[in-house]
Amino acid sequence: MAVKCGGDKLPAILISGGAHSTEHAGALATVEVIERLQTKHVVWVVPARDPIGLSGYRHALSLGLGKSPELESVDGLDDFLRRHGEVLIDADGTLLVMIGEYGYANRGLLHKIEKGAAVLDPLRGRRIWYASQRNDTPGSAPLERAYTLIVTPDGEILHLNRFHDTRWAPAEVRCLRNLMSEVRPGLTFDLHEHDHGPFFWMSARKQRTEDDEIWERRMVTEAVRAVAAGGSELAPDSYSPGSFFERLERGVFWLDAGKRGEGLNLVDFAAKQYGPGFTIETGMQCPFEERVRQHLLVVQTAVSVFEQRYA
Repeated sequence: MAVKCGGDKLPAILISGGAHSTEHAGALATVEVIERLQTKHVVWVVPARDPIGLSGYRHALSLGLGKSPELESVDGLDDFLRRHGEVLIDADGTLLVMIGEYGYANRGLLHKIEKGAAVLDPLRGRRIWYASQRNDTPGSAPLERAYTLIVTPDGEILHLNRFHDTRWAPAEVRCLRNLMSEVRPGLTFDLHEHDHGPFFWMSARKQRTEDDEIWERRMVTEAVRAVAAGGSELAPDSYSPGSFFERLERGVFWLDAGKRGEGLNLVDFAAKQYGPGFTIETGMQCPFEERVRQHLLVVQTAVSVFEQRYA
């Protein structure tokens, strides 16, 4: 579902959340944006990029079973999967089964199984869901969300936000890509959360033109400083999200998607095709309401700078 709001001025702004269903503050913030963002530009909002995952692990199970499962808690999950599925992996605490056309796991498998492993052959081109098991994050309690993984045709496990540059892509990614081709956003936000602590950070991308680069730097600088001025904790100087990130200033990283080697995510693709884009990362150990506030503050601050560009 996409919601059109804002004004009627172009270029348009695209704001999305819920790419990973356990990152619930970002999804809620996109809903808040619909009524609270002040801008004359057309705004397109996609609150739930993974609607199946947001509907929960029981719902995901029902797609394979053909009916709603009788599963009371995560404590009985392993026995349930063994009874109802074809077991593909059951070792060292990791369980993966196939039910119908889908895979179901008891824990995350990202970067845990070698690309092209024979055990994944029955699931090539298919989905794997695993249950959220967080007890410390509102919106991500056990069984409340299902994290979506995709097994690529060549047998690599990736998550849903890795296919924006591939001809073979999940339906959710294709829908968003089609929307982007219609509205051609001049500014894109993707609202995420991380589980490395209570601190805030955001990432930018190398831009296509020098002018885009100048305005991107202005937007990201003013946004992160607004977050800091509001009393939020920024990522410490010692923190790095990964080897393919370069620190621009405290709380801001530049991402080279080519070095990651897992396909383009939404903001990678937006920066390559349309214009500036930012991934916002709030810390899951930060209070829920504060995370929502940080998302809204970054979006409004960056949009205000964006409006100056097209005044």
